[in-house]
Amino acid sequence: MHQNSDIKTLAELLVHSLKLYGHNFIFGTTGAGEAEIQDAISKEGDIKWIQALHEFTAVSSAEGYSLAKNKTGIALVDRIVGTQNSIGALYSAYINMAPMLVFSSRDIAGTHLLKDPTAHYSSKHLQIVEPWVKWSNNSQTEKMLEEDLSKALFITQLEPKGISFITLRHDLMQRRYNGIKIRIKNFYYNYRVPDEKTIAIISNKILEAQHPEIFISHAGRNPEYVETMVKFAEMFGIKVRERRYFMSFPLRHPLHLGFSPRMKPPELGNDDLALLFEFGILPGNKLNENVDVIDFSTDFVRRRDIYSGGDYGSSNLFNSMDIICDLGPTLEVIMKHAKIQGSDMNLIKERRARIEDKHNKLMEEIKESANNDIKSGRITASSIGHIINSNWENGMTFINGSISLNTKINLQMDLPEPGSYFSNPSGHLGSPVGMAYGAFLAKNEENYLNGIRNYKPVICITGDGDAIFGNFTSALWSVKHYNLGVVYIILNNGSWAVEWPYFENTIERIVAEKHDHQFIDLDSPRISYSKMAEAFSISSYDVRTLEEFDSALKNAINGARRGEPAVIDIIMDKFNP
Repeated sequence: MHQNSDIKTLAELLVHSLKLYGHNFIFGTTGAGEAEIQDAISKEGDIKWIQALHEFTAVSSAEGYSLAKNKTGIALVDRIVGTQNSIGALYSAYINMAPMLVFSSRDIAGTHLLKDPTAHYSSKHLQIVEPWVKWSNNSQTEKMLEEDLSKALFITQLEPKGISFITLRHDLMQRRYNGIKIRIKNFYYNYRVPDEKTIAIISNKILEAQHPEIFISHAGRNPEYVETMVKFAEMFGIKVRERRYFMSFPLRHPLHLGFSPRMKPPELGNDDLALLFEFGILPGNKLNENVDVIDFSTDFVRRRDIYSGGDYGSSNLFNSMDIICDLGPTLEVIMKHAKIQGSDMNLIKERRARIEDKHNKLMEEIKESANNDIKSGRITASSIGHIINSNWENGMTFINGSISLNTKINLQMDLPEPGSYFSNPSGHLGSPVGMAYGAFLAKNEENYLNGIRNYKPVICITGDGDAIFGNFTSALWSVKHYNLGVVYIILNNGSWAVEWPYFENTIERIVAEKHDHQFIDLDSPRISYSKMAEAFSISSYDVRTLEEFDSALKNAINGARRGEPAVIDIIMDKFNP
């Protein structure tokens, strides 16, 4: 139980309790409905307020923090208007399975205790957010504050991880503290593992298969699962392909055979067994019915291990087994119970040799693609990824918000460390720019809180359209104001290029055949992201050649180590399909 005679209001009790639960940051925006809580933050002192200029960016930064720290991120938004502004970021965090506790202030007509003006009365917060949160509640009484906080924090980390959303009554936060006690709990989480019969069936299917393959989408969000997945693939000699939203399997590992498309079903080739590790299939897509499919998912409705799944999520039509479990512990149990005979070992050895040969050929193709572009001096996805990789250092973090160039950039990036890579599987544009500085605080928390400017930089690469959607100016203000070492790389091609394939698939194909670009246009005028950076006194670089990019990136990384953000605006040819 916690009781403190220095606490004067319930808002102060709430903020102090968050600190006792181990939270050092609250990501948010200003707002009249939050004034009591911000008063309490100012008094607490030891909990840091990280301000954004828009709720979308504030919630996105909490998402980045939660993913990079593997810990619940805390955000505070202002009343119904702030809640509405943050919906896209909540959707992004939902699909990313980011553990977050989001508070929204709430004014109730006739209850305001002070004589200052108030507005935006609403009781509809929860109806707006409920599709994208795990649990939501209107906190009603001071007696429930202890239970509300405990339940909300517990649920965020319970698999599948996600968002708790609580509205805080303004008048309740204003009430004088009456000695109510708050219990600070240590949460216990049990693993979900299939029964022995199911484990035996899975193990036998793997050992009987001639050409098994593992497909991974979201499993690397738990960094501790990565080593387990590597051991599992090695033990059974299984090839691996990813949708890279997290670093789920090291690209340079000899069992890795590259990346699978975001929205299309994976190409199974001669596979006779497909193991889906948190890898959903969008409905309407078909898998080969002759392939045995075992789907390992943490989410029983499979909404969140998929790109742009919405509220329908993944199809399970082609699965022979639907396994709802915690993946890492489940793989450990399968490995423990597998009875590998001598003949099995020979088969596994042969499989490994075949896979390693294919892997080596893929790595040569990747290397050749980058070398050709480097020699020609062309700025391409391959040459950009190659230069980022050549400047990479252990401990750095990569946020990849690009879409049309995403896979080719990732193919050039080694990134051997779990928890070093994050992306945006929601398909809702904009969240990576906020995620980047939340991730920076997560990766540099101790040094940042102690004022030691020896940081591990975060590199965020994204398209010009994504940056616009993400309230880029809000992120720029925050990284400068708080001295956060984020390097933003903007792929500036004057277009929402990712949208063009949809026009090529309309019934009449009018836009495509006329090459009418007005619906995806971001050109004339071409937006200058370096000028935006200059407006915030942030180091910026206009880049048109590979040499300029390499030089700019080196300078930007050196500055980011000291907490100096930077923007590199890569001026590319306008997208012209």
